[in-house]
Amino acid sequence: MSKSEIGLDALDHAIIRALQEDGRRPYASIAEELNLAPSTVQQRANRLLESGLLTIKAIVHPADLGHPVVAMIAVTTHGAQLHEVAARIAQFAAVRWVVICAGSYDILLEAVCEDNQHLLAFLSDQLSSIYGVRGTVTFLYLDIVKRAQEWRLPG
Repeated sequence: MSKSEIGLDALDHAIIRALQEDGRRPYASIAEELNLAPSTVQQRANRLLESGLLTIKAIVHPADLGHPVVAMIAVTTHGAQLHEVAARIAQFAAVRWVVICAGSYDILLEAVCEDNQHLLAFLSDQLSSIYGVRGTVTFLYLDIVKRAQEWRLPG
């Protein structure tokens, strides 16, 4: 079953919210809170996991692991190479995410680096060497005020 084929109901939303709070929380504990059988929670959670709609993983911040330099980089491209450029950027190890966007820039990406020299090398040796990149603007993060790694299901 694909992500688009899953019909989520209020129970699925409650299970997702519980796992967003603590991905290691036992299904029996969630079942007790929701007044359900543990097997019901397990079956629904497994369906969500197998579909790829729900992923449970450990999240660490790069600065906590010795990569304190994080920057958002805006890229302008030649229109015909937009998707090609985005795909090439996505292959670099320093890149956490890449989005194609509307507005003054064509692509936004977040790069994580060990230090300023690593960022400089990424910008000058890797990013600028991609055919189709017209220009970049780098926004160096000075302080991260909020670190939401995922979108929270409202509720």
